[in-house]
Amino acid sequence: MTTIVHSDTITKETTSDNTSFLTKRDQEIQTSSNTISDITYSDDDDSTCTFDSLEDDKLLLTPPMEEEEASIEELNEKEDEHDVDWEFWSKVISNYSQFTQSETKRLSAQVVQHGIPSALRGTIWPLLTNISNLQGLQEIYVQLLRQESVYEKAITRDLHRTFPYHPYFQSTQGQEALFNVVKAYSIYDPEVGYCQGLAFVAGPLLLNMPEEEAFCMLVQLLQKYKIRGQFTPQLDLLRLRLHQFDGLLQDHLPHIHRHFNEQGIRSNMYASQWFLTLFAYKFPLKVVYRIYDILFTEGANCLFRIGLALLAKNQANILSLDFDSLVTYLKDDMLDVYEGNVTDLLSESHSIVISQKRLEKLAKDYQIESTKADNEACLIQSLKKENRLLAEKFKHLSKENQKTKEEHAQAAKELAVKSKELTRIQDERDALRQQNQELKQMVEQISVKVESHMRSDMEKLCTKNQLLTQKNAQLQDQLADMENVLIEIKLKYALSESEREKLSQRLCELKKCVNSTL
Repeated sequence: MTTIVHSDTITKETTSDNTSFLTKRDQEIQTSSNTISDITYSDDDDSTCTFDSLEDDKLLLTPPMEEEEASIEELNEKEDEHDVDWEFWSKVISNYSQFTQSETKRLSAQVVQHGIPSALRGTIWPLLTNISNLQGLQEIYVQLLRQESVYEKAITRDLHRTFPYHPYFQSTQGQEALFNVVKAYSIYDPEVGYCQGLAFVAGPLLLNMPEEEAFCMLVQLLQKYKIRGQFTPQLDLLRLRLHQFDGLLQDHLPHIHRHFNEQGIRSNMYASQWFLTLFAYKFPLKVVYRIYDILFTEGANCLFRIGLALLAKNQANILSLDFDSLVTYLKDDMLDVYEGNVTDLLSESHSIVISQKRLEKLAKDYQIESTKADNEACLIQSLKKENRLLAEKFKHLSKENQKTKEEHAQAAKELAVKSKELTRIQDERDALRQQNQELKQMVEQISVKVESHMRSDMEKLCTKNQLLTQKNAQLQDQLADMENVLIEIKLKYALSESEREKLSQRLCELKKCVNSTL
C-alpha cells in the first residue's frame, strides 16, 4: 500500500481545468463478484463499518472491461453528448434558483432521459445540493486535514479495495484524495466516524470535482438527503430503508416478494449494498453517475424506485431461480437485461409511483416492530443475564458437586480400606475367640491338675511344717539353753575381767615399789 501523504494546503482548480481532468478520469468499472451478506461494525480497527463477504471480508472486484468494450462505451457517451441541450443547461447554471422553481419537471425529465452532461456534473451537482449555503466548510476541511483520525488505519486498509480497477483510485493522487475526504468526514461527524460504504459514495464525487468540493458535497449528501443514518454504527436508517423496500416490493412486485419468502431471500442479502453505496459498489460508473444525477434532483427515494425497476425487469429470471442461483444473480447479473442502456433503467424507475404516505406507514410499522424487537431484545438480554447467573451458579454447584464426588470417592476408598481392616479385625477376633476357648479349656484342665497337685503338696507341706515346728521347738529349747550358757559365760568373763583389772593394778603397784626400791 502506498503511504498517504497529507497536504496542509489544497489548491482549488478552475472549472476548465476540472472539466479536462474529468474527461480523462471518467472511466467505468465493473464491480465485485463476491457476495456481500451483511454490513456490520466490527471491533477490529477502531470499530469501523465493513462489508462482510464470503471470502475473507475483502471487496474483490471483477476484472475491468476490455479496452475495446471501454472504447465503445466512451463512444456511446460521446454520441449521447451530441444530443445535449446546451442552451437548457446554460440556463440552469446561469440562474439555477429561478429556473428550478419554474422548470422543475423539465429538469427532472432531462436528468432521467439524458442525464447531466459529464462535463457539467462538477458544476451542476453543487448547484443541486446547494453547497454554497455551507459557508466556511472548505476552510474547515483544510483544518480537518491537519488533525488525526482514529480511523486512519482502517481507511488506509480499505483504499485499495475501493474501485480497485480504476486507474485514478489506484494512483497515489487518487488514493490521497479519497483518504483525505473520508478521513476529514470521520473527524467532522464523529457519530458516523468511518464506514467502508462512505468511500464508495465519495469516489464518484472525486471523479467530478476537487476534493474540498467533494467533501462539501459528501456532507450535504448525507445531511440534506437524509442518508446519514445509514452509516451510523447502529445502521438504523439502513434497517428502516430495507424494511420499507420489503413493503414496496410486496406492493409492486408481489410474485417476486412471495418467491423471495419461499426461497429465504431477505433484502439485506442484496439491497444493503444498493443503499449503503448508492449502487456504486456493483454498478459501472456510467450508471452510478446517472443515479447520482437523479438522487441530487429528486431525493433519496429514487433509490427505492431504481431497486424496484431492476427487480421488475428481471422478474422472469428471478422467478425461475432457486436460493443459491438467486443470491449470485441478484448481486452480479441484474444489469445484463438492459444491455448497457442506462436510460431504460432510469425511465422505468421514474414511472414507478411511490406514495409518501405508504413510506410513512412502513416507517411507522417499522418503528412498532423495532420497539417490539427492542423490548424482546431487553427481555432476551434479561433472560441471558439470568441465564448467565444461573450458569455461574450451576458452574459453582458443579464444582461443589465435583468436590463432593471427589470427597465421596475418597471416603469410599477409605471405607473400603476400613472395611478390609474391619474384616481383618473380625477374623483376628474370631481367631482370638477360638484361642480363648481353647485357653479356657486348658485353664480348666490345668486348674484340676493344679488343685490335685496343690492338695498333695499341701499335705506334704503340712507334714513338713509339723516336723519343722517340732524341730523349731527343739531348736528354741536349745537356743534358750545356749542363751543361759552364754549368760553364764558373760558373767564369768565379767568376773575374770574384774580380777584381771585388780591384778593389773597390783602389778603396777609392785612395779612402782620395785622401782622405788632400786
